Amino acid sequence: MTENELHLFLKNNFPKENENCEWKEFKNLKNSINGSEKDDLISYVSAVSNMGGNIVIGIEDKTFEIIDIQNFHNYNVENIKLALVSHCTNLSSENLEISEYITSDTAKTVWIIKVPKHSFRQPINAHKKAWQRIGDSLVAMTKEMFIK
Repeated sequence: MTENELHLFLKNNFPKENENCEWKEFKNLKNSINGSEKDDLISYVSAVSNMGGNIVIGIEDKTFEIIDIQNFHNYNVENIKLALVSHCTNLSSENLEISEYITSDTAKTVWIIKVPKHSFRQPINAHKKAWQRIGDSLVAMTKEMFIK
């Protein structure tokens, strides 16, 4: 798939950011997986798990430009799943899917992480907190949200 074809695929399947879809640049995965709360991948996995949805990595927020994951550190599509489950309390590996797309013309890599909805009254925690998205912001989940 060329970069243009991947761009069209992403636009058709993940057309906008909302509570169910997040676009993250994350060019360097070393500190992006488990780094600063509210800014790392595990915080976004926690937030997206509230409704179930997708996180697209390697795409610029706002412009939708394919940026590329440039430094994988020691992560790949096989071991990132274990890292996410290890750092996100209550996250099951069942239905957690990571797909990798590499453009044939520019060799840019994008990952799509399909995050399942959390189990009833078992929100997914990152940094010892359950997160949710409100608009473009990540905030700690309220107790009222746990029963949904």
